[in-house]
Amino acid sequence: MEKCFHLTLLKPFSANLRKELVKMPKGYLMDTGLRNCLLNNFQPVNQRLDKGELWEQAFFRLLVDKYGMDEIRFWRTADGKGIDFILPNQHPPLAVEIKFDKEQIKIKKYRAFLDANPEFNFSVAAVHPWSETFFRDFL
Repeated sequence: MEKCFHLTLLKPFSANLRKELVKMPKGYLMDTGLRNCLLNNFQPVNQRLDKGELWEQAFFRLLVDKYGMDEIRFWRTADGKGIDFILPNQHPPLAVEIKFDKEQIKIKKYRAFLDANPEFNFSVAAVHPWSETFFRDFL
């Protein structure tokens, strides 16, 4: 699927290159319609249980279009803490957490990354509540 450009494997971010090379990548389907077909779920977004995952998928596509796939990473720890997208080559570097609803954000989950990487700007990309300036702010 990767050779046919249906799937992209996102590499993990780590300050240690050796760890980055051995950690498991994260997969994203490049076509939301294919994802919906595989799940056999074509309900409107507001009725879906996976709306957060759909939003993460859509935001990933926006990042790929702007920065290219090689610029985007993700960060995860063994205990489940993580940040969805890391853009380490931007100036300043950027960490973006994706949530459908801004109320779901718990900043303490990201403290380990932010303490270890103080040079990163941290942002949350949430659809709800909607902001008219969302696309100008992020892209």
